[in-house]
Amino acid sequence: MKKLNIKNKKGHKLDTLDEWKNGFIEVDDKLHWREGYSAHSLGRFFTNENGEIWLNDMMRDLFGDDINYEDAEIEHSSKLDTYKGTQRMQDLAIWGTVRGEKIFIAIEAKVLEAFGNNYVNKEYELALQERDNDNPKSKKPNRVEDIVEFLFSGKTPFDEPACNLRYQLMHYFTASIKEAHTLKESKLPLSKRKTKLSTVVLPVLVFRTKRYYEDIETGKNNKQDYLDFVTKLEFDKRLKGNRTIYHKTIHDCDVYTFYEEIDLL
Repeated sequence: MKKLNIKNKKGHKLDTLDEWKNGFIEVDDKLHWREGYSAHSLGRFFTNENGEIWLNDMMRDLFGDDINYEDAEIEHSSKLDTYKGTQRMQDLAIWGTVRGEKIFIAIEAKVLEAFGNNYVNKEYELALQERDNDNPKSKKPNRVEDIVEFLFSGKTPFDEPACNLRYQLMHYFTASIKEAHTLKESKLPLSKRKTKLSTVVLPVLVFRTKRYYEDIETGKNNKQDYLDFVTKLEFDKRLKGNRTIYHKTIHDCDVYTFYEEIDLL
């Protein structure tokens, strides 16, 4: 089994928490690095704690075999579409194989951070306002429409069941399903990729640091937003090991997701 080797997009290895901090700040806003919050906690988990052991155990629970790691990158940009602007920034993106099958894992890290500021209908309203008032060339409304169509065929951002779901969750799932089967190929435009993924794993990891306990209600609300999402998308629920796993085939891709809280005091 090949060991997990995490880097940033500049190719710098992140073996220690200091290296993770420096590697994160190198590719993201340094204000997003705060002790006890998600970026710091994810780095701590994979450098000072048992992150790789947790990951290996999780993959065995899901697929009954070890994963051979290929690449792993923090703050990886997964392409959603051909429009300009920010794509999907994955907290930790991992590529590998299980029994010869390509696997993509996109870990979303949380402490008290919500799944974005808006539900889909509000995100769409704001995008339309921006296009009408400030930026007539904006493609943001198109992006929101495309994401809704991808997950809820025939629906608009104002329709149930999509309208009252968190936009960030829909953004996260859509881009991850569209991700390339290798890090190298992920740099190519969507139209030039030769293959597509058949399996993605999307864990939402909530680190219960001291910061988490400052506002328990926020944590509860975040979990409810996640559960509303998998429920309205009609994911199947199953127990794997000690985890409740949600599974659904979306555009011929097997999607596995779960919400897990990890003590990190």
